[in-house]
Amino acid sequence: MKTKAFPYIFVPFLLYSCNDGSHVKETTVDPHVVVCFDAYNPQAWSRPSGAFREDIPKVLFVGRDGIGVSYYPNVMRDTLRLDCPNSFVELALSYRNHEYIYYPLRKGDTITVTMDSLDYPLIASKHHPQRDRIYNIPYRMRQKRTHLNLEASTCLGDDILIHIAHSADYLRTQEWGGRFLLDYCPMDSLILRFDDYQKAYMDTIRLYKQREWLSDELYERYHYYLRLKQLLSERILNKDSIYYERMEGEMTDDKFRYPSYYEYLDEYMWYFLKHIPLIRENTSGGGGSYSDWLQAFDEVSKRSFQPRTKQFLLARCIDEIAQKFSAEEIDAYLKKYVAVTHDSLRFRKIVEQYNLSADVNQLLLEDMQGNTTHLQQLLDQYKGKVLYIDFWASWCVPCRSEMPPAAELRKQFDGQDVVFVYLAWKDHEEEWQKASRREGLSKLSTNYFIQNSTNSKFLDQIGLHYIPRYLVFDRSGKLVEMNAPRPSSMQAAPTLNKYLNR
Repeated sequence: MKTKAFPYIFVPFLLYSCNDGSHVKETTVDPHVVVCFDAYNPQAWSRPSGAFREDIPKVLFVGRDGIGVSYYPNVMRDTLRLDCPNSFVELALSYRNHEYIYYPLRKGDTITVTMDSLDYPLIASKHHPQRDRIYNIPYRMRQKRTHLNLEASTCLGDDILIHIAHSADYLRTQEWGGRFLLDYCPMDSLILRFDDYQKAYMDTIRLYKQREWLSDELYERYHYYLRLKQLLSERILNKDSIYYERMEGEMTDDKFRYPSYYEYLDEYMWYFLKHIPLIRENTSGGGGSYSDWLQAFDEVSKRSFQPRTKQFLLARCIDEIAQKFSAEEIDAYLKKYVAVTHDSLRFRKIVEQYNLSADVNQLLLEDMQGNTTHLQQLLDQYKGKVLYIDFWASWCVPCRSEMPPAAELRKQFDGQDVVFVYLAWKDHEEEWQKASRREGLSKLSTNYFIQNSTNSKFLDQIGLHYIPRYLVFDRSGKLVEMNAPRPSSMQAAPTLNKYLNR
């Protein structure tokens, strides 16, 4: 079994606690919760179209020191003993490594975690079977209210699924669009499903409270879980650019005892970024621009958060800056981060993680003719030139929409010291070859299929979790743009010219 702290600190022990609960005296109750995992091993979720999401930790909880812990149970059998001096401890279980379900487990209980046929977690109390109906409220509520076996709230908060919903008419006109329509669900259908979910959820927990199956404290906790789903579902629909200010009143450091608070802070950042301007926008209308995380960092650092909450939010900004901005900007904001938080451990981790020069030879590549190479050989071969790296895949709609602007960009820099390299990530070779021919890449000598997409340390280091993604290496072979402008961006040509002129 494996444990690690989420999101930032490693915790090397397996005896944990919570610090929340009522003041009810329970002198005869064992101050622990025992969690027995029985073949709990959710597999990675994928859509009918073949698209998938990177794995997330299977289990989350918070240790006695208030540090979040990511836990990976053994595949067949495993047991956790959670120290809990108050009324309950909160445990988060993942459904198919995609969405978390939160469970407030009562002190003194021994529970077993299994899965249904769709890998959804099921909770059974060994000593108090009457509690099963409470523990499994999420399971009962989700029935008949899902799309692609995901809760409607999750679908409403998913950029790609919403993009497909909004682009359905366009996809129907494309030869390759039918594949993505397998994921399609109308927006109003998703909204109706979630509205029905909310009503059933509130009716249930109110009934349980009236029958005294739920204490006031547990009632509020279940209400909080619905609040998280509401925040997730309103991501795209909520047009209020300062909604984050209303969320700040609920942000206090004592809530770090709950793994659900980490999700709350992630949702806060989503809403916070709505008022942050987009940079490197493209001109084709295809989307893909991202928020100015430098401005986000500067604004968060000035806001009146409690210390741990501020550090968490700034570390979130630093992670994005390290993946999306130039080396100079990363260095400048790491120094700002240490000045505000005094967190030198985070500084060293980022510096070590993004020292990329040593691992580029671990990205293994194959061209259309079956010849193999690796990224370091390309850097050596084209030393003295600027390399523009395009990570794409045949199944990626935004990637394919960037191909016409990519052809124009190649034409614009024809005869200059710029090399355009195309790398297919987590694709199928046959589909990659077909797409390469359709997009005019098959005749390029720098069009490659990544052979080790799932275990390349280089891809781990640059944090490649989504595509399209673009990198720039300067004439010396140094990675200078962690997230370069996409071909359709007005900043693409100026960025390449900047490194050409150095």
